[in-house]
Amino acid sequence: MTTMSFHKSAKWKTGLRRYFEYRDLGIVEATKGKVLAHIIRARESSDGPGGYHTHDLEFQMNYVLKGWTRVEFEDAGEVLFEAGDSWYQDPKIKHEVLEFSDDFEVIEICMPAEFPTENAQR
Repeated sequence: MTTMSFHKSAKWKTGLRRYFEYRDLGIVEATKGKVLAHIIRARESSDGPGGYHTHDLEFQMNYVLKGWTRVEFEDAGEVLFEAGDSWYQDPKIKHEVLEFSDDFEVIEICMPAEFPTENAQR
């Protein structure tokens, strides 16, 4: 199955975090739920860190398209990512988005497409 996603007809939705909006790239349907590929962008400024949490999934990677974000990981501490930077994070790693620029935009790829997110303690 060939799947395409066009910027000019993109639909953005609010999702897990109210200050982000999400654009599905059609990969979930094409892979029958095996893979999620979406763009996440800043919708509004965050009023502070997003909360320490984990995702129970097999694979998660991010590539920053625009702007910057500062993320804390339990094994690496605080890291600043700017446009052109990427990261892979291990399954269930505790992490938190601390802040991001108003123009922040990232592509995220996850497997499987649906996975639980749980709050975590530091």
